[in-house]
Amino acid sequence: MATNPIEILKQRYGNLVPTARLSDGKPRSILFDATKCIGCRHCVQACKDWNEHDRTSLYELSPTNWITMEPPVLEGLSPIWARNSCMHCDFAACAAVCPVEAITKYEEGPVVINQQACIGCEYCIHACPWEVITKNDITGKASKCTMCSDRVSEDKQPFCVQACPVGAMDFGLTEEIAGKARKQAEAVGGYIYGEREAGGGGVVYVLKESTEKYGVRNIGAAKFPKHRVPLGLMLKDLFTPRCGIPGKLRALYLAIIHPKRLMYRYFS
Repeated sequence: MATNPIEILKQRYGNLVPTARLSDGKPRSILFDATKCIGCRHCVQACKDWNEHDRTSLYELSPTNWITMEPPVLEGLSPIWARNSCMHCDFAACAAVCPVEAITKYEEGPVVINQQACIGCEYCIHACPWEVITKNDITGKASKCTMCSDRVSEDKQPFCVQACPVGAMDFGLTEEIAGKARKQAEAVGGYIYGEREAGGGGVVYVLKESTEKYGVRNIGAAKFPKHRVPLGLMLKDLFTPRCGIPGKLRALYLAIIHPKRLMYRYFS
C-alpha cells in the first residue's frame, strides 16, 4: 500500500493533478502550534521579506500577503491565534481544475502556482476549499503561499518557520511532524487540525479551542471536495476569448490528453 500522497494520488486519480519533484521526494510538513503562538506576525512579515512583497495588508490575504493571523485584530487584543494560509493539500483541487497545468503538487509537499503559465481564469480561486488564493489585479495571475518551495528544494525551512520567535512553528519530514503534532496535542489536551480536512496536506495545526474561536474553517475530510467553480464562468470560457487564445489552445490540448481533468472540472 502506497504511503506517499503523490503515489496515492496517481493510483487513484491518474494524471488529474500535475506532480513533480523538488529534491529527494520525501514529503514534508509545516506544524503550527496555536497554543504557543503570541500573534506577533513575525511569520507574516518574514513571508513578505522572502518573497519581496510590500509590507502592507497584514490583516487580509492578497497577492502580496500570503499569511494572516486569525482573528484579524491588533496584537495583544486576542487571547488565541491561528494561522490562515495555503494548506498545501495532498489532493489539490486547485491543481485539478486548472485548465493549463499552471499548478503543481510537489512530492516534498508544496503546491505551487507557476506565474508564467497562469492565465488568470480564476478556477483555482473558486475551487480552493480554504479560500486562500487571490488574484493580482495588475498581472491578472493567481497567487498564494508556495511553502517556500525554493528553500525546500535546498533542504531549508520555509522562512515563516525560521522567523517564529517562540517556537510555535516547526518543519520537517511529514512522519516526524505528525508525531510531534500528536504528542503536543496530547500534552495540551487539544487536537490536530489539517491532518484529515480536504484529504490532508502539508500543514497541520495543534488547536485547543474550537475552530470557531480560532476563526479557521470547518472543512470535511473528502479528498477533492466538490469545487465551486461557477458553471457560467466555464461556459463563458468556451465561447468567448477570455484568458487569451494561447491559453485556450493549451487548455484544449491538455483536455484531450487528460480527459479526467475535464470530467472533474465540469461534472464534479
